[in-house]
Amino acid sequence: MTQFFDQLICPKTRTKLVLSADGKTLHNTSQEEPISYDINNIVDLVYPKELFEQDRKEQVAYNDAHLRYDRGVSWVFESLHANEAATRKTMIGMLKLKPGMKVLEVGAGTGKDSAYIIEKVTPGGHAVLSDLSPAMLGHAKEKFADKKDVTIDYFIGNGAYLPFEDNYFDAVFHFGGINTFSERAKAFEEFNRVVKVGGRVVVGDESVGAWLRDQKTYQILMDANPMFADQVPLQDLPKNIKDVKLQWIFGNGYYVLEFKKTKKAPTVNVNLQIPGKDFKDNWRIRAERNRKAKK
Repeated sequence: MTQFFDQLICPKTRTKLVLSADGKTLHNTSQEEPISYDINNIVDLVYPKELFEQDRKEQVAYNDAHLRYDRGVSWVFESLHANEAATRKTMIGMLKLKPGMKVLEVGAGTGKDSAYIIEKVTPGGHAVLSDLSPAMLGHAKEKFADKKDVTIDYFIGNGAYLPFEDNYFDAVFHFGGINTFSERAKAFEEFNRVVKVGGRVVVGDESVGAWLRDQKTYQILMDANPMFADQVPLQDLPKNIKDVKLQWIFGNGYYVLEFKKTKKAPTVNVNLQIPGKDFKDNWRIRAERNRKAKK
């Protein structure tokens, strides 16, 4: 655990975290904004300390539901006629994991997807599991207590403020919570920031496919849980990504997004001369002409 602490930075100031002499806290090295984080059974790296109301409500709800969570989730899979094990394996397969890789799972919950991640990076890999709910994450820690030939670390944290340097992980995974994030676009940026260039990010949550929203059973689903009516948050994706893929799984009630990180955001050469023209013409000139026509 001490080795894991040595790798952490403050999720707010991004300065180095240092272990206190009594081993009970981590504190940052910022002179302007000193912040400390408590170490209990699992280190608490949540920032901001006073969560936005939506995040606070989710934390409370999952803490309250932790004992019945696994049974409840399996019921959701069954109601959507989806094979739980096969669905989870499909999602983890999108990460293209190999033994020895270093992976972050945000919103690991009780470790249902974590089990497949850990299996893929063993031997020699490093799985870091985080969640906003200490009660949920405590279950995961118990499940994997006897795992060998793999390093597993845990922290309580907010997905929009991650305690790692840029380009740290080979892959990042999150499923089942992004719809409720108060700072969703920031969370996507954080997922992308901490993954290496060329590394994969896979994210998914509720959203009934648009072609099914007029079907009676799916309308019942959306009325019962309005998050099934949420739209896929494409507008929140980072700019410096490629190979973006979107698909619906899990009874077509959930989407999964996958993408790779790139060094820079893509650009378009709007000044390139259109061939075959005997006068100057390009995308920029056409755009200016169309703007004038709209006035």
